[in-house]
Amino acid sequence: NKTADAVKQLSESFVVLSDSTTTMDRKNSSGGNNTSFHAQVQALTRIFEVVSDQCQIDCPLCIDCNDNVQRQLKDKVREINEETQSFRRSIAELKSRSRGGAAKTASGTDEKEEEERERKLAAEVEKQVEDIRKERERLNAETLKLEEESERLDSFERKFWEEYQEYQLEVAALQEKQGTIQQKIEMTKQQLEQLKVTNVYDDAFYISSKGSKGHFGTINGFKLGRLPAQSVSWDEINAALGQVVLLLSSISKQVRYEFRSVVLHPMGSYSKIADRKKPDVHNELYNYGSNEFFLRQGSSSSSAGKRFNTALSLLLRAVKELGDYAGTVDPTFKLPKDIRGDKIEGKSIQAVAAEVDWTKAMKYMLINLKTLLAWCAKYSATGLRPLRK
Repeated sequence: NKTADAVKQLSESFVVLSDSTTTMDRKNSSGGNNTSFHAQVQALTRIFEVVSDQCQIDCPLCIDCNDNVQRQLKDKVREINEETQSFRRSIAELKSRSRGGAAKTASGTDEKEEEERERKLAAEVEKQVEDIRKERERLNAETLKLEEESERLDSFERKFWEEYQEYQLEVAALQEKQGTIQQKIEMTKQQLEQLKVTNVYDDAFYISSKGSKGHFGTINGFKLGRLPAQSVSWDEINAALGQVVLLLSSISKQVRYEFRSVVLHPMGSYSKIADRKKPDVHNELYNYGSNEFFLRQGSSSSSAGKRFNTALSLLLRAVKELGDYAGTVDPTFKLPKDIRGDKIEGKSIQAVAAEVDWTKAMKYMLINLKTLLAWCAKYSATGLRPLRK
């Protein structure tokens, strides 16, 4: 319709002239070309405006735009035709249903039966609505229950994460504490290893056989012996003998051994030693300052001298007994200096011998004690088991 109106207005905008008028205008065109051209432009402009307003398309159109407009118009015409056909089919179907209903009524369909069907249908619909209402109530109740369960689970989850964070903090604290303890354990192990390889007795009882150019044996710096050309005070000798008794007692306690033949009484410079058979007789292992032992070259006549020599013999016996015990525990152990009776390497331990021989015997005894000291350190480090008595 819009297109038809546009064409109508376009046709009305033209002025139809007769041929004579046209011919006259052509003859007179040479005189009024400019005025005629301007009028034609205005006319065309008016025509394009009218067309643009009616068909909603800017005119004039180029060839490509004209083709696009034609395609769009053709598509619209096709759609309108399809809608028209659809409407026609629907109208025909409605007419057919109307004729069928009228025929059915005419054939004697009872209005009461129709009402009964409608009533049954209404009852069925009401029943379905009631079922739907009940189902909705059930679903609402279940939803409420699920919401309560969800809130309970949310509360449980919050509590769980709070406890989990507390647990993580406790674990971190325990790990830190464990790391500190582990570090202390490692430090303690290192100290223990150092202590295992450290012989405490070497520091407590330092024995040397190179004192005074090798003539004397010393224990903790105390010389043990006398020489004609180099006199050593008896106070120093008594102190050295006291250190020897203390060393023997310490080694026996360390290796859990009890002497069978002697009883030691470490008392510093006034130490004593007794025979296991006569435990009440304490023999003094010290000298009051007399030199008669070395002047007479024989048995001492004084009671103190006899007890001193007896104590020296018992001391040497204790060294041999402890050495024999070490050999039974550790078959590889052996005293470097042989002991037989009251002699060591053939030198008498008693003070009736010459000063040079007695000094050598003391030195040999200290060498054996130093060997026992090293064995004691090995025993402590390796945990050798003592034999049962």
